Parts: sequence; C-alpha cells; structure tokens
Amino acid sequence: MSFKNILCFGTLNPDLIYFIDKLPNQGDDIRSFSSKIRSGGTAINCSELIALWNKPVHVRGNSISNDPMGKYLINHLKENNIQYDDVIINDTPTPTCSIFVDSTGERTIVSSGYEQLEWSSLENLNNFDSLILDRYSIQFIKDDLKSLKNKNNLFLCQAGYQYEINYKLDFLIVSKDEINVKQANDLIDSKTVKYILLTSSSLPARLISSEGNIEIVPPDFKTINSTGAGDATAAYIAAFGINDLIPTIKNACAAGAIVAGTNEKPTLEKIQEISALVDVNLR
Repeated sequence: MSFKNILCFGTLNPDLIYFIDKLPNQGDDIRSFSSKIRSGGTAINCSELIALWNKPVHVRGNSISNDPMGKYLINHLKENNIQYDDVIINDTPTPTCSIFVDSTGERTIVSSGYEQLEWSSLENLNNFDSLILDRYSIQFIKDDLKSLKNKNNLFLCQAGYQYEINYKLDFLIVSKDEINVKQANDLIDSKTVKYILLTSSSLPARLISSEGNIEIVPPDFKTINSTGAGDATAAYIAAFGINDLIPTIKNACAAGAIVAGTNEKPTLEKIQEISALVDVNLR
C-alpha cells in the first residue's frame, strides 16, 4: 500500500538547536560549541520527508504568526511543496523549541508552549487517506479523536505518547522512555491500537500486536543527533501503510537510523540500502 494524500497534524515551530557536551547543573552557565536553526515540530518534520518521497502532503496544527519565525516556517513549507492552507495565521507569536543535543546524541527539548495558540480543526478530511498525529497536539484536539476513525476512512497513526489514548489508532510509534511494555500490551489487548512500535536510540525496537511481538534490530549506527529520528520512522509508516508489514517496519526503522546516525535526509534509495542491514526476529 502507498497512500496518495497524507495529512500531518501537530506542532509547527522553528527548532533552535544547540550542541553541547552535557546539560549544566542547576545555576551553571554553559556555551554551545555549535548551533543551528531549522523548521521543526512533528508536523513539519514528517511532512518534509513525505514530500521528499514525492507524495502529496498537507500540514495542520498550532497557529503561527506573521512574525519573522512564522514567515521562516511558511517559506520552508513553500520551498518543500507542503500544503498549509488550513494552518491558522494570527497575531499570537509563533512558538519555538530549544533543543540541547549532548555528546551522546540525546536531546533535551524546551518548548515555548502551545497553550495560548489556536489549533486547526479535524474537519473536512475526506480527501485524505492517511493522518499522522503528534503527541503534543492531543490535549487540544482530544474531543475530536474518539469518533475520528468512525467518521473517516483513514489510516491513523500517532507519533509519541503523552496523554491517555482512549480513541482508535491503527499504529502508534513511541519511544520506550514514554511507555512501558505493560502499557503497550494493555492498549493492544483493549483493541485501542492495532500495532505499536517501541523504539529506542540504543536498543532494538519492538513491534507489538495481537499477533505477537517482533524485535527489529537496526544497523549499529552511532547516534549523532536523535532529533527527528522518531518522526522519520513515523512518517514512513504514515506514507506507505502496513499491507507489507515487515518490509515497511524495516524501512521505517532504517529511515530513523539514517536521521539519528548521519543527520542526512533519508531518501528512498538510502532507506532501501540501510533496510537490508535491519534484522527482524520473532519473540
């Protein structure tokens, strides 16, 4: 399966990334040895990769402003052929995320917050066949989620776990730091979620479903910067679906490994190359 029109719903913000040796102790000062700014937020991270893979993609999520940060995001969306017609543009300042990447490649994120922002609606989804949600947006759209699968014939997946999932999902992609195996099995047993992919930057991933568990072992990459790696994995699943489950999961994990281990864009050609190095073991 390969979806034809995908919606990425979630956070839209510039990422201010600082590369450091380690996080400071309370009250300490610190200097970054390198820094950069990029367009970020899960909705943008996923949509720019889906566009890279030559698929029509739209974004919705939090409002942005006509301030310099908002204009920076709009220019990025235009340049990457990402449709943003339903993004709310108002006078509330565009949110930002500061990301501190330590010498191990792990990151700490400080968001300016989304509570004061407006959020796009989940109406008029008839033109989409796949929808990806990010965990940060759930609290703002939770009232619309319980009936979402019943009202729309969508493949629905979610990147990350933060709030209770009491709505139907086809796929959940989540870090082992965000949910434990018991919680994951409870979601499967209750038929709330069909498949859950538990990821880790240093350990094999695990695919959990009612059919059993599968361990996915990516190649031995040294993590340079894990920012966006989980989004890359989620984006691949949202773009290509799970009719060919094992090849899709291998490719999705390969996409995440490329981002974490090289900081390069995971092209389809590179994904196929790295996917051949991914091992799958029944548990």
